[in-house]
This record gives sequence, structure tokens and C-alpha cells, in this order.
Amino acid sequence: MRALFLALAATGLVAGGVPALAAPAKKAAPANKAAAMAPAAGAQATQSEHAVLYLKVLISALQSDQVKEEAKSALVGCLYENSLGKISEGMDKVIAENADKVQRDKPAEVFAVLAAVCGYKGDPTQPPPANPTNGR
Repeated sequence: MRALFLALAATGLVAGGVPALAAPAKKAAPANKAAAMAPAAGAQATQSEHAVLYLKVLISALQSDQVKEEAKSALVGCLYENSLGKISEGMDKVIAENADKVQRDKPAEVFAVLAAVCGYKGDPTQPPPANPTNGR
């Protein structure tokens, strides 16, 4: 998981906060509505399946003892501030851009992306590095 976070950080996904949640560009209207609706229905079903997966991962993370409380707070705040559709769009974009690093059938990888998309910086399952000057 830590290696995935480092890879995401290197691409600017973790450090950038919530880059994937920016407003999407408007699309031009199709000339033939009926022809455009068939692929759109399939795409919408896929988007819904992805949203269900992301919500399952989010709920599992909130119930896990291995996820830091700060990361859980970031996830809840993200869900509170953004629609599930908007979060799913951001997730799909990041996963598409990092198809060689993230697979949807690996919940730990999906969770790492979810935490990054929701603006959590660092590894949500690991404590921060020890600071030797803290123990004085």
C-alpha cells in the first residue's frame, strides 16, 4: 500500500488534494439522440457499478481498525461535501490515468486512490514517521 501511495504522490495525485473533483467540461449534444442513448445507458450502468464498489470500499475503511481516524474523517468529509457521483468521476479518472498501477479488483488499491481523491495526504493505514525530537 505504501508503494502505491508513493507512486500516486509521484504523479501528483496525493499532494494535489482533490484534483479529480474539479468540474467536468461540457460535452456537445449528439446529433441523433437514440443512437447516443444506447452507449450512454451502458456507460451509466458501468458508472453505477463503480460507484457501488467505491462506496463499499469507503464503508469498509470506516469500519476498519487498520485505518487511521484522520483518514476516516477525511473520507466522511469528502462524502459530505461531494456527491457520490462526483467522487466516482474523480476515482474513474485517476484509475484510468493509472491503469498500470491500480486495479478495481484490488480493494487496497481502490482505497489508496479513494483516500487521495478525498484529499488525505499520506498513507491512511500507517502512523506518521517517528520524529526523534518529539521525545525530549
